[in-house]
Amino acid sequence: MSAASADSQVTVRLPRVLADLTGCERKIAVTGRTVEEALADLVRQNAALGLHLFDDTGALRRHVLCFRNQVAVQSRAELEEPLSEGDQLTLVNSVAGG
Repeated sequence: MSAASADSQVTVRLPRVLADLTGCERKIAVTGRTVEEALADLVRQNAALGLHLFDDTGALRRHVLCFRNQVAVQSRAELEEPLSEGDQLTLVNSVAGG
C-alpha cells in the first residue's frame, strides 16, 4: 500500500507550554494519511489541544507553526500531503514582542 492509502504512524512533538494538556507528554504517537489527519488524531487523543491549535474555521492558529521533518508546513495544500511511516511533526508557538 502507498502512504496515501494507508494510515502512517508518526510522532508529534509539542512545546513545553502545551504539555500540561497532555499529561506532561511532549512526544505523542498519532496516525493519519496526511498532516491534517495526524493533527486531527492528536486532538482526538487530547481534546484540550484543539482550542490551542485551531481557530473556529479549523485552520491552524496563526501563532502555531507546524514542521514536517523540519520543513515548515505553510499552506493548506501541504496539510493535505501524504505522510510516510515514521515522519515527525513538530508544533511550535511563535513568539512576538520587542
